[in-house]
Amino acid sequence: MRRRDFLAAGASATALAMLPRRALGAWGDAPDSASDLLLGPGARAERCLEIYLYGGIPSWHSFYAIPEYGKPDDPDPNLQNTQYYLFSDDKQSVWGQDCDGGSQSKWLTPFHKDSLGMTVNFTPMLTPLLARPDILARTRVLVTRHDFAPHEVAVPYMLTGQRLGNPRMSSFGAHVQRYWMEREASDRTVPFSFVFSPSGDSSASGIGAASVVGQHPGSARPLHIFTSTDTDIGSLIGRKYLGGDISRVDPLLDYYSQRSTQRYTDAQGVALRSRGIADHQFAISSLLNAPNLQQVLTPQMFTPGSSKTCGFDNGSDVTAMTLDAAVSLLTHPSTPARYVNVVDGGNLFYGVNTYDVHSSLVDTGTKNLRHTMQRVADQINEPGEDDPRKLDLDDTLIYMSGDFGRAPVAQTGDIAGGGSDHWPYGFVTILIGGPVQPGVVGGIGPDGYAVDYLQGSEIRAAMLASLGMYPFSAQSFAVGDITGATTEADGLDWLNQYVLGRKS
Repeated sequence: MRRRDFLAAGASATALAMLPRRALGAWGDAPDSASDLLLGPGARAERCLEIYLYGGIPSWHSFYAIPEYGKPDDPDPNLQNTQYYLFSDDKQSVWGQDCDGGSQSKWLTPFHKDSLGMTVNFTPMLTPLLARPDILARTRVLVTRHDFAPHEVAVPYMLTGQRLGNPRMSSFGAHVQRYWMEREASDRTVPFSFVFSPSGDSSASGIGAASVVGQHPGSARPLHIFTSTDTDIGSLIGRKYLGGDISRVDPLLDYYSQRSTQRYTDAQGVALRSRGIADHQFAISSLLNAPNLQQVLTPQMFTPGSSKTCGFDNGSDVTAMTLDAAVSLLTHPSTPARYVNVVDGGNLFYGVNTYDVHSSLVDTGTKNLRHTMQRVADQINEPGEDDPRKLDLDDTLIYMSGDFGRAPVAQTGDIAGGGSDHWPYGFVTILIGGPVQPGVVGGIGPDGYAVDYLQGSEIRAAMLASLGMYPFSAQSFAVGDITGATTEADGLDWLNQYVLGRKS
């Protein structure tokens, strides 16, 4: 069912949503008018692993191959050798030879039909997932579209679901961090949300949006860790640079903290309510308790090993190291994280922009994405397996996205050589596990433009709903962020059914 048909069919159910709202308790609670629509324990996901590919998933060569589009003999000469048929020679050498993919007849694996009635196929870039029918049975492809071609605008939008300049622009990790901070033991010093991104990424890349707090308190900020071949987070959080001075510095910090608290009180000595003061207190408390993180972020987690993908040998595999560290945090036996975002630096040429393939799309994209998919598949329990150190798709949501996709035509001009330009007009993002049902949401036409699609705000709101969090608040999303919704209950019901695929 396409978006407009769903919303029309659900219009008669909005009367329930007109019930008066009650005052909310902890952040993320639902009002009475929508409480029955919010997923509870057993139905929701309890944790989320996000994999962000800066530059975008190469949709036509991975999760969205439609062989009827872009054929070499297409009647429209402007569409010939586009989408899946782009760079056929490169696919023969990389898929057929380097990656042992065999003949071209074996390259497409049917998945599900899109809303336009076309069968969407998966390609050899996803071989590790194709070998796991249990994972495919929990995979949902979301056709996505926006109008932001520059990284500097598209990255923050896709990481938060809000446009630059919106005061509600908050990272997904901030939502998760605040939700669980208000529900678990107040003395926990290990964050609930983490972000890993390659060292050296500039502020212009926009990756900082992965840890912004928006209108949440400062205590909601995820712990952002920059990774490289020699990541030394243990020394940093242990504050070894202070040497023996820690015993003098910490009491001084505590004194300053108490002094601030005593200064900002009313006549009766009751502390004033101030976000700035609260953020200051939390910052000092986090600094004083930083050594406790050493029990979780151990040196062993940040020791890159070696790997081999499609003939490429990598003696320092930071992607594998980071993904393994993320899973270790999510499955920690005593202080498990609830959300980890891994900005994948890629197995080739590790760095923030390794998927921004303006050249060698098939070679670079295949070896990076296939390697990442292999590491993810290896960290998911198989049917009948019950390894507590691995992810269980029954209670874990995995989300893969990027700032946009890659164009269905070849790059031209000064940058040319088997690559393609930015393409925000029709691309895919991926949900796996949790309450998600398999299928394809939306559809992309033969010209590469999505005609039925989701917005970034709708995907992020659906992810909140999948984790049992009410997606509508002053700090997250509004009814206007959900196309066609007239009430919050109407919007939540649509997110559950249309985006996540759950039946009412």
